[in-house]
Amino acid sequence: MTLAQGVAIALLVVVLVLAVGRRMNIGALALGAALPVLALSGLPAKSMYTAFPGDLFVLIAGVSLLFAHLDRSGALGWFVDRVYRAVGDRRVLLPWAGFVIASALSSAGAFSTAVIAFLVPMVAQVSTRYRGTFLMSELAVVIGANTAGLSPLNPTGAVVRSAATKAGVTYSGWGLWAVSVGVAVVVVAVLQFLAAMAARRGRGSQIEPLPGEPRDVDERPSTAYMLCSGAGLVCFVVLVVVFKTDVGVTAMLLAVVQQVVFRPDERALLTRIPWNSILLLCGLLTYLGLLQQIGTMDSIGRLLSHLGTGAVLILVLAYLTAWLCNIESSTLGVLGLVMPIAFAAFSHTDVVFWVAAAVCVPAALMVMNPIHVAGTLIIGNSAVQYQDSLFRRLLALAGSLALVVPGLLALVPITLQ
Repeated sequence: MTLAQGVAIALLVVVLVLAVGRRMNIGALALGAALPVLALSGLPAKSMYTAFPGDLFVLIAGVSLLFAHLDRSGALGWFVDRVYRAVGDRRVLLPWAGFVIASALSSAGAFSTAVIAFLVPMVAQVSTRYRGTFLMSELAVVIGANTAGLSPLNPTGAVVRSAATKAGVTYSGWGLWAVSVGVAVVVVAVLQFLAAMAARRGRGSQIEPLPGEPRDVDERPSTAYMLCSGAGLVCFVVLVVVFKTDVGVTAMLLAVVQQVVFRPDERALLTRIPWNSILLLCGLLTYLGLLQQIGTMDSIGRLLSHLGTGAVLILVLAYLTAWLCNIESSTLGVLGLVMPIAFAAFSHTDVVFWVAAAVCVPAALMVMNPIHVAGTLIIGNSAVQYQDSLFRRLLALAGSLALVVPGLLALVPITLQ
């Protein structure tokens, strides 16, 4: 390992420590750390920018704008309202209604955090009418939204696919999504069963939401805008899935068409783009691309080869990712960091798909941790007197899942080897 490679790894560790300890944007830190690496390696800065993930930038921005139109037009709120009306007072189905809505939106490409930010307050309003359903309904929403984010149409799924492409690995993107959603269904069902058993024995503690407040609506959207935004989403899915058009460019085109025709407040729509996440992802992946160019990733691969490609390495990667997602609030950033290493280590094995599942799925399940946006939103929408106990419950739940799920999923590739 050369001096530049050693310094690059050391700086990456410093970046992670600062990102976790100081709650700083890991992308900005990574771009700052690139300067000494460039100086030591002798590479020109232009070579580093070839690793800038322009496709992911356009994907996140385009999909965010497309779904911003869906929300702004009122189509999304109308759809959610109709689903909950159909469910009615069947309390057992209320969490599953939220799960289906959230997972469907994330599967279609909506940025998971945006789905969660939209649905958590809305589900809290629904829960005010049905006592005792708040926590389970919110957990189902955030789990569904984040785990379905491994869809090939979603930015998170695109990050995993990008890492696989750079490592020369092919895998089933929709297969990974199916495993993730399947595990999420099992987790939600188990949590609902445990909650029901606790309530039956008188041990359950009810968490209630804040009193509902109507959403602020600046103007009444037109029916044409609502219909067009809904049709735009359908066109988006058809074009991308059936005709294999580029996800980001397709979403951007449909968003721009709606902007030209209906002329909603553009500044309001642009605020819906998760610029913080874009900086995080693009900065981190650009730095990792620099590490690839100077041979650091190959050196890491050689070091990991001492662990082999067996059970130990699979367990290390699975538990490391889940642990990082419990201390770093961005699932996207953690997967962007770990998946290149995982694919490099297992690219020539027959279990690479299941290794990806063992690493990605537990990471997505950590979403209810209070350090995540989702966990914070759940607590913020609960009644004040319950917030301290809810913080502890969410932290314990995320920790329990981090202990159990990675090991169970890791058993699959370990057994198949």
